[in-house]
Amino acid sequence: MRLLPCLVLAIAVAVAVAGTACSGDDGHDHEIDAAPSDGVPALDAAARQVITATQSLVPGELVEGIMTGGPTDRAKIHLEAPVAELDWNIHGHQGGATQTVHDEFNVMVVDYEFVPTSQTDWWLLIRNSGPTAMDIQVRVELFGDLQWRWE
Repeated sequence: MRLLPCLVLAIAVAVAVAGTACSGDDGHDHEIDAAPSDGVPALDAAARQVITATQSLVPGELVEGIMTGGPTDRAKIHLEAPVAELDWNIHGHQGGATQTVHDEFNVMVVDYEFVPTSQTDWWLLIRNSGPTAMDIQVRVELFGDLQWRWE
């Protein structure tokens, strides 16, 4: 007879746990803050400025955009090419040397979130590595105080 109350209690606990799991409420706040606590602007906030351009590049040609900013800034980079012959990177030149942050070769689409590691100029290099001319669609969303200019 003592087993029956334990069984009833176990079933009640199981029903309560299952109800909470099915409701999607785990007791934690899952809201995304408008800005992360590290001071970097969140990408769900509106961009301060959006750069859009079509870069027509012949084989081997490159173009660079310069982003000036630091650790409290952010850029959301989107590049599209008609064929997988797009090479790109983000790099800096502090102290006269080249610091490559990220690079990819022979891609068609790029979606990259860039947060500068220090306050300086950062170059977004875009190159046509293919055998024919192509148009590359560029979209860069700037957050914080990040500034943009084409070189």
